[in-house]
Amino acid sequence: MQRFETIQTLLGQMLGQIDDIILLADDQRHITYMNDSAVEAFGYPREALIGQQTRVLYASSDEFERQGQRRFRVDAKPAKEGRVIRYRRQDGTYFYGETLGGPIKDPTSDNIFMFGLIRDVSRRVTAEHTLHSLHAITSSRDLNFNARIDELLKLGCAHFGLPIGIFSRISGDDYIVQRACHPEDLLEPGLSFSLSETYCDHVYRADSVQAFHHVANSEIRNHPCYASFNLEAYIGAPVIVDGERYGTFNFSSPDPVPPFTPQDIELVRLIALWAGHEVARANDFTALQEAHQALEKIAITDPLTGLYNRRHAQQVLDDSIAALASAEVDHPLCVALLDFDHFKKINDNHGHDAGDLALQHLSVLAGEVLLPGDTLARWGGEEFLAILPDSLLSDSATRLNLLRQRMMDSVLKYNGQQLPLSLSIGVTCLEPDDSATREQLIARADEAMYAAKEAGRNCLRML
Repeated sequence: MQRFETIQTLLGQMLGQIDDIILLADDQRHITYMNDSAVEAFGYPREALIGQQTRVLYASSDEFERQGQRRFRVDAKPAKEGRVIRYRRQDGTYFYGETLGGPIKDPTSDNIFMFGLIRDVSRRVTAEHTLHSLHAITSSRDLNFNARIDELLKLGCAHFGLPIGIFSRISGDDYIVQRACHPEDLLEPGLSFSLSETYCDHVYRADSVQAFHHVANSEIRNHPCYASFNLEAYIGAPVIVDGERYGTFNFSSPDPVPPFTPQDIELVRLIALWAGHEVARANDFTALQEAHQALEKIAITDPLTGLYNRRHAQQVLDDSIAALASAEVDHPLCVALLDFDHFKKINDNHGHDAGDLALQHLSVLAGEVLLPGDTLARWGGEEFLAILPDSLLSDSATRLNLLRQRMMDSVLKYNGQQLPLSLSIGVTCLEPDDSATREQLIARADEAMYAAKEAGRNCLRML
């Protein structure tokens, strides 16, 4: 028991500074350790949770039981993929956490404890839900124009966490409220302000989306709007009709909020774009199709690299496997996993911006090396998935090796220092008579990739 406690103590010391939520529990799932991130995320005093079952942290008791059957049991195998789970804070609010974990056993005894790592992905999940809602609103035939605008204002207020939403018409220096969402219904249609006394003045002068999450600490803290209305947070976009500026779609709050994300910027831009089409009565099939395609692209694209994200890559791979099974193609389907070598050192030595630059550079090189029918997606972290349909293993290996060589030969500098870039690649093939599933195919590519790591890195291995 003393050794068991020592192991937990050492783990606690190592994990205490990690930003993600870390929990340790005994084999009955009673909490024995939680890092500072866990205390902050759940809102409980540490002493209130130590000794409690993790059931208290789940939004649903059914989910607690389900996870106990799947991964948090003494004989469970380590999970390779995270699962998004809804958790409950002490104050009754909820957040979504991508969860990894399982049992860890002391090899010198029968002592087992449970390890859990939770990453808050509430913003990502919320963005996905918002995009689905936006599509439903803009494609609804049951709502007239004003009703759609009202629903979009409510959707934006809920998504951004800002209580005030306004669709405005701007004529000269007159800012006229067309439709509004306000907790006290203080903004009636037709209400007018001077444009220069609103934050939308910045939107009009920049002719683009403007966002301020804490005005008091921003460059516009001396703006008349802040003095008059004390609005701390604002995000707004211009509404364009027939090439001319018409007004704005904007959301605001008297309280500061966390910094807006690129997805937030794109969302308010899309809402304003749709409003402009409606005002111009140009909501024909082409305009709606373009808006929907833009939404779909956001949902399937990794914002850093511009490549497909993991979810869409899974769909592409499923479709490719189905095409091979139905004899729609004659050649095998090749799948590869590509992983940056010593990526942590890049982040540690040069900073995370340098790491982001390296990931983006791979995306650029892939566009130059891979064929139009090939797919490269960001699988997670510094790992990428390549799908090469209707391609022989030797041909696929040639293209991937060329990509690896181009990466190694790249002269990519950050702050005047060259970044060391290399890839370990594992590739496998699915023949027409092979019945392997998506998971089995990826597992084979993963095994080949780790063989490349063991062979010294910066190489390709086939399985």
